[in-house]
Amino acid sequence: MKKKRIWFTLVVVLTLLPHVGIAEDCSTMTACMAEMLETASDSMTVGEIKQRCRDCVTAYQAKQPLPEREPETLKTMSPIDTRLQEEKKTGQDWFVLTPHRANYLLPMAYNSSPNEGVYEGTSLEDAELDNIEIKFQLSIKYQLLEDLFKNNGDLYFGYTNLSYWQAYNSDYSSPFRDTNHEPELWLQFDTDWEFWGIKTRLIQLGAWHQSNGRGEPLSRSWNRLYANFIFSKGNFALSLKPWWRIPEDDEDDDNPHIERYLGYGELRAAYAWRHHTFSLMFRNNLKSSGNKGAVELGWSFPLYKKLKGYVQYFNGYGQSILDYDDAANTIAVGFALSDIM
Repeated sequence: MKKKRIWFTLVVVLTLLPHVGIAEDCSTMTACMAEMLETASDSMTVGEIKQRCRDCVTAYQAKQPLPEREPETLKTMSPIDTRLQEEKKTGQDWFVLTPHRANYLLPMAYNSSPNEGVYEGTSLEDAELDNIEIKFQLSIKYQLLEDLFKNNGDLYFGYTNLSYWQAYNSDYSSPFRDTNHEPELWLQFDTDWEFWGIKTRLIQLGAWHQSNGRGEPLSRSWNRLYANFIFSKGNFALSLKPWWRIPEDDEDDDNPHIERYLGYGELRAAYAWRHHTFSLMFRNNLKSSGNKGAVELGWSFPLYKKLKGYVQYFNGYGQSILDYDDAANTIAVGFALSDIM
């Protein structure tokens, strides 16, 4: 209706006023005034020229499509919602691998006390480990099935590779100290339940295998079933992930009593501030006697365009499955290839 009134007004004005010059360029007042000053009759006043140009510019703007604006919902979307929206886009592309956990490359990872005792009785028994190594993690996922239960319930497969490479240890041929392989399969439900201002965003139910793919006596592996509850509030996200270890026979158990060191679940939290992300991982066996666990702190920050820097600190047990029963104290610096939020 507004556009119709504008055009009606313009027609009336042009009809009632003498035909004394009509500007062809009405994109701006400046362009219209310049043209009208050349074509208008001598009897037209400056005020009449200005009014003619105002009407002309108003009509011109009314014909232009409105500029695309970011939907109001996107302005208030949490980092988790934004990531889920982006994943839906990449999930439809055959040639895109969707990140799962954080992907990073840390060329300078300093471990204050590398676990050399684990190599006793092996060919590496006399090896001297460097305190500085390269740590990197590659993690991807793929949606196998979608909307299994009335427009909800997606089935995913994921794989994570976490490696510790003694790249600077040329005296011992720069070996990979350990590599953890973690395939997993899970069912994911989108939720929108809200309690006290905190939104339950995702629920995941899955099976998880972790091993280092090595032979005895360095072989390590275990299997878990887990539930993961992901909450969000504004730029803050929280993940509570309890798990249950699938029992193994004693003779087949590569890492007995691993629960004493890695506990029965983990808590993760992240906060996005501008282009920075601060993260926390916490594990604990919740025992008053023989209490053990781990904490990991992370900070990613912008460097250049899409490239982000990443600083990570780890203290406790289970940084690598090979060293599950040996405490590590590590500080690492490098690059975040994909963030957790």
